[in-house]
Amino acid sequence: MGLAQLFRRDVPGLAAGPDDADLVQLFRCPFTHGPHLERRYRLRWRRAAETERAERFLAVPPEVPLLRWEGELPEPCVLHPEEVDTYPWAEGDTLPAPLIARIDAWDDAQVAEHGPGAPSYQADLSIPPGWRVGGFPSWASTGPMAIDCESCATPMRLLLTAGGDEADAASLSWVPWEDRDPSLQGMPSVRGGQSSARPTRLRFGRDRDLHVFTCPADPRHSPRCVLS
Repeated sequence: MGLAQLFRRDVPGLAAGPDDADLVQLFRCPFTHGPHLERRYRLRWRRAAETERAERFLAVPPEVPLLRWEGELPEPCVLHPEEVDTYPWAEGDTLPAPLIARIDAWDDAQVAEHGPGAPSYQADLSIPPGWRVGGFPSWASTGPMAIDCESCATPMRLLLTAGGDEADAASLSWVPWEDRDPSLQGMPSVRGGQSSARPTRLRFGRDRDLHVFTCPADPRHSPRCVLS
């Protein structure tokens, strides 16, 4: 089941694949596997020029014979990439300890001045929610982890992140103004409600982010998919 198809010409910062492949596709098996109901993902690299000269294309994607839960079948979406500045998740050794202490102090000062709905580094400044290419991984559920290549032990690079929600109650600052109703507060201010907040209709784990990492030393090495 196809989840994403990205061209380097459309997405700034998208890493090159093996042999300068410039088209990447992410697939997910619609079934769960093993006693822990694990998901299996596959990353495919292609050359856009060769693909676009192909004589045959799938007009209609294959139908999924069975879905276990809602949030399994993706809603087709057209991407409108936007470049934003992002900053590392502030926990563990992702940043120097003195800097994390300063960030924590700033967060506390914001709450003291503005109350529980105050902006925070983690939710409003560092990493946007939803689908994104490159940047830094979010570690809200698991805490920071070292992701190394299983072939050569090189620290891996984040290729893309797939997230179920484009916005939640803690990250409304990332919602474009044109998608907000200024007369309302909180999630009700998002125009279209859940249709805007979860346009792809997908879930990953228990509302986690799916991070796809690749090896910067050799993109032919197997990628790693991590839920966090």
